[in-house]
Amino acid sequence: MKSNIKQILQTLLLATLLVSCDDYIERYPLNNPSDATFLSSETELNMAVTGCYNALWTKVQSMPFVPVFDQISDIGWDRNGSPLQAVGRGAADSSNGDLLGLWADLYEGIAKCNYVLTNMVRGEENIPTDVYNQSKAEVRFLRALYYHYLIELWGGVPLVTQPLTLSEANVPRSSKSQIVDFLLTELEECANDLPVENNPTNGRATQGAAWAIASRIALYNEKWDIAISSAQKVMALEGTEYLIHPNYMDLFQYAGQDSKEIIFSAQFLKGEQTHSMFRFFGTRNAKGHTNKKPSYQTADSWECIDGLQIDESPLYDPQHPFENRDPRLGYTLALPGSIYLGFQYETHGDSTYCWDYNQDPPKRIPNLEATHAYATFTGIGWRKYADNLDRLAVNDCDLNMIVIRYAEVLLNYAEAKIASGSIDQTVLDAINKIRQRPTVEMPPITTTDPEALKYAVYRERKYELAGEGLRLFDIRRWKIAERVMNLPVLGRMKRSYPAIAPRVDEYGTSYYDEIPIAEQGESSDFKMRVVELRSFNKDRDYLWPIPYIELDTNTAMEQNPGYGN
Repeated sequence: MKSNIKQILQTLLLATLLVSCDDYIERYPLNNPSDATFLSSETELNMAVTGCYNALWTKVQSMPFVPVFDQISDIGWDRNGSPLQAVGRGAADSSNGDLLGLWADLYEGIAKCNYVLTNMVRGEENIPTDVYNQSKAEVRFLRALYYHYLIELWGGVPLVTQPLTLSEANVPRSSKSQIVDFLLTELEECANDLPVENNPTNGRATQGAAWAIASRIALYNEKWDIAISSAQKVMALEGTEYLIHPNYMDLFQYAGQDSKEIIFSAQFLKGEQTHSMFRFFGTRNAKGHTNKKPSYQTADSWECIDGLQIDESPLYDPQHPFENRDPRLGYTLALPGSIYLGFQYETHGDSTYCWDYNQDPPKRIPNLEATHAYATFTGIGWRKYADNLDRLAVNDCDLNMIVIRYAEVLLNYAEAKIASGSIDQTVLDAINKIRQRPTVEMPPITTTDPEALKYAVYRERKYELAGEGLRLFDIRRWKIAERVMNLPVLGRMKRSYPAIAPRVDEYGTSYYDEIPIAEQGESSDFKMRVVELRSFNKDRDYLWPIPYIELDTNTAMEQNPGYGN
């Protein structure tokens, strides 16, 4: 896939050239395809299909869009005073630039898919049948993926499945349920013509990718039977095509890009298509800006190694809060006292110097994490997707972005089975394969009580998938966004830790009822810092506002409730 990125750029250029003209209808270009003949050869079809993947590289602030979703959920925060930050604090409106950009890019991807699906018939007689069918299936998969994001963020949207003329541009919104049914049918049908082999560095859609995304869409929309059956089809390929990777941290580093746990990812290539995730996630000492960061509450979510929440476990020590904890805490977050990107990571206010282990021998250097005005804010950082190999080129990263991996499919399966009332040993097995991967080894879940098991899966999704862009969708579909998004984003005490554990609820959300919290803007050494106050209107904010320009140009479309025009 990475080798095809240059072809994608060429395809985009070709799109500007494919304009027919009645006066020259027989005078086809000698050096480039014309609109009348494009897609008549295997080479042209491959270029066009590759171009349909382009919306995966949609960028918000120069980084892949999927991890961004966590920064506008309860577990993350965007430091930039940007349109994205406004979404997180409940202040988005129809003029929000980041929402407009994502909407436009997803629909641009859909338009490319529609063009190919409508016009690829030109090459049906010239292209090998298996190539033709697989190409068509890839495009249908991508179109379904793009619509999946649109409907989960905006609800019902215009369902466009063929190229439109200007006179056809006023398309009303289809209901979300109608689109869900369409997407599940598309994914089930296209899976038949997609390859079985899982090659994580190829970047092309596979059977497993289609079934995995179908399991997610069905789960999100409470179609339990389809979520279960789609997940089971992926699970049937465990051992040959999919497996739980033994090293959890490697999944989000260059070392793990070929892991069989990765079902589908967006591919990047240095020199052609790169991003700036290191700059946004990396620390100040490592030349990053830590623009995107977890809330401090997020660090208090993971259990202790005895499988109990920190407000219940005798192993929890408030003065050493990160010891005896689920190892995924330290794999997901950069924690005070750890080594991160080759530096001693300390956010205590008195830690004015730290060790730089990137030098040989290690050297003491000024600690920007404690002294820089725009350092961590929350006292912790994201470790996922920040690889030390990018430290010297923070805006030129080509670390691939996972769209879906096998662990999520197992959790989709478990949650759907519980919700459908069909709890059996396979549910526990699915959860425990994740909890007991070699680098995690948390105690197995053994309860079969439906209520307890439901919340165990909810928490497990947070422990396992934090930082991967799925939390926003979980808190929306569980209808807890109105609770967790009305809490402030907190940062650590500057020179201490709370004397007691916070209260942790059944979802793994931390509450600081008996812990001192500073007023917003107040600097305090021994109070939790209020980084941002947030607001979430349950009658409005479960959906995003339709961009105003879309309403102006498509008069058949209505705005989501609560946003005006």
